[in-house]
Amino acid sequence: MQTIPGGVTAPIGFAAAGVFCGIKKRGKDLALIVSNRPAAVAGTLTVNRMRAPCVEWAQKILRKGRVRAIVANSGNANCCTGRRGVRDNRAMAEETAKLMGIPATEVLVASTGVIGQPLPMEQVRNGIRSARAQLKRTGSHSAAEAILTTDLRPKEFAVCWKTAGRVVTVGGIAKGSGMIAPHMATMLAFLTTDLTVEPALLREALKQAVPHTFNAITVDGEMSTNDMVLLMANGGAGLPPLKKNSPVYRDFLRVVREICETLAKEIVRDGEGVTRLFTVKVTGAASSTEAMRAARQIANSLLVKTMVAGRDPNWGRVAAAAGACGIPFKPERLMIRLGLLTVFKGGEPASVSRAAMLEQVDQPEIVMGVDLGRGKAEAKILSGDLTEEYVKINAKYTS
Repeated sequence: MQTIPGGVTAPIGFAAAGVFCGIKKRGKDLALIVSNRPAAVAGTLTVNRMRAPCVEWAQKILRKGRVRAIVANSGNANCCTGRRGVRDNRAMAEETAKLMGIPATEVLVASTGVIGQPLPMEQVRNGIRSARAQLKRTGSHSAAEAILTTDLRPKEFAVCWKTAGRVVTVGGIAKGSGMIAPHMATMLAFLTTDLTVEPALLREALKQAVPHTFNAITVDGEMSTNDMVLLMANGGAGLPPLKKNSPVYRDFLRVVREICETLAKEIVRDGEGVTRLFTVKVTGAASSTEAMRAARQIANSLLVKTMVAGRDPNWGRVAAAAGACGIPFKPERLMIRLGLLTVFKGGEPASVSRAAMLEQVDQPEIVMGVDLGRGKAEAKILSGDLTEEYVKINAKYTS
């Protein structure tokens, strides 16, 4: 298997474009991704009760399992916009469909940005027409730029390998920087492949990948109204449909997870104001749900995040966050590690020097280990530190 450039258009039969249409003050703000033939599709969507019309639309389209295009805008979430928002979302699908000569039900829509403001539909329609005219087989990077909000850089990744005498590819793009605590299934991720994969097997691939990648990251503990991961398969490589237990499908599962993992990590690395990453690994839980609950509590703790930002080995904050997660563990069984160094065990501090602890928290990426002493289940979550820059960005987000 080989990492290649090309992102979402690396697979055969996909084209994309990104343009500026005037939703944002500057920079590209509308993306179009198109398959040259009908593609099977699956997706995972935010479980936030305040869901944008694009999420409701996607839920209906995903039941059909076949699409040709994704149209996405940035700078405006088109959420909490009432009936107008629903109409505008449908108009985006219909405009794209008209230009391509396909039904609107074969177009998925994604929006990201400020909540509670109507879309400037004249500009959006012009943007869709412009994007349709600029579609390219090399347009992934442009599309990746067009879905950014507070992100500092686009996120792309693609992998190819050879099977049955054919080169097959999976690629993807993503956006996300703030309002990141996905629970799906503001972040978006679009993946494509030229393998022939039925919707049910695409759903299985996301079911295996998303919980350990996009759902195992956090920047600020805030769940978006618009989170969406979409996976399209158009069969452009010319191979027969994959079978569930085949070696090729197992390779496909592995690659989908690798791409999701890479894009998810890039989202945290590009988090608003983030300067350093840390992973919370919880072991010794009674269930995987319990382990993730504890990991998420620690990873979202503002005090733990600022501890990481300041390179301060204040492990007491980790202990306090673990104790606040609502899991009835026994304090004397709790064990905490900073890197490979055990700093708390048996209900008391371990005999380690401050200099040794400082060395552990001075790494570019930190691993915090927490064992609850209750069972064998485990979970991990990737997070970023909290700096003054996060406050600056979000204090003036709509200004």
